[in-house]
Amino acid sequence: MNSSTILDHLRADGIRQKALVRVYAPIGLDLGGSTPEEIAVSILAEIIAVRRGGKAADR
Repeated sequence: MNSSTILDHLRADGIRQKALVRVYAPIGLDLGGSTPEEIAVSILAEIIAVRRGGKAADR
């Protein structure tokens, strides 16, 4: 799911624009994983990268 689709769904659910600007999506580095555990690692890797000032995945 891409970020515009996610934002469209949130708007349809009544989420205000003020809150939508804080949404960070999609999330997760492309590590090539497919299991829930690998997807979790990719998400946490991007969170750590952004938190430490590193470069997040290109959007």
